[in-house]
Amino acid sequence: MAYGDAFFSLIANAIFGLKTAKMMDNPVLKSKSIAEFWGRRWNYLFHCVLKRGIYKPMRKYTTAAVASLAVFLASGVIHEWLNYSVQVYHHAEAPKDSFYNPDNIILGSNMAFFAWQFFIISIEKSFGEISSEKVPQPLVPFLVIMTSLPLAVWFAEPYFQGRFFWDYEGILPTVIKMN
Repeated sequence: MAYGDAFFSLIANAIFGLKTAKMMDNPVLKSKSIAEFWGRRWNYLFHCVLKRGIYKPMRKYTTAAVASLAVFLASGVIHEWLNYSVQVYHHAEAPKDSFYNPDNIILGSNMAFFAWQFFIISIEKSFGEISSEKVPQPLVPFLVIMTSLPLAVWFAEPYFQGRFFWDYEGILPTVIKMN
C-alpha cells in the first residue's frame, strides 16, 4: 500500500500540483506503541474513515473501549467482505490448482486477527504503552511487530489462498510454496 500511495501522490503532485496526505507513516520503525501503529501510522485513510464513521458516533453513547472494539470489528467485517467478494465469489469459476483453491479460504480469520489486535491494545492501555524509558529504543519496533506477527497468518492466509496478489506476480517477486 505504501508504494501505491507514494506513486499516486507523485502523479497527483506532478500533474495537478496537489499535495496528498501520507497513507502510511513508517509504521514498522516509527511506532512506539501498538495503538500508535494502528491509529496514527498504518493506513491513515482507513483510520480516519473508521474514526469518523464508527468511533466518534459510538463514543457519544458508550466507553472508549466499546467504541474501539466496534472499530476493530468493523475493520474485520470489511476485510472479511473483501475476502469473500474478491476471492471466494469472484474467483469461484477459476481453475483450481495445488496453490489456489477458494474452498481453502477460511472466512472469519481476518475477524479473529482484528479482535486479537483489540485485545492486545486493551492490555497495552491497562499496563501502559511501550516506551523507550521502559525498553531500549531499538527493541520497541520489534515488540510492536511481535504483537501481530505470530498471528499474521490469520490475516494473510486468505489473501494467499485466494491468489489476491496473483495479478502482481508478473511484475513483483513472489514467494510461493514448492511441491
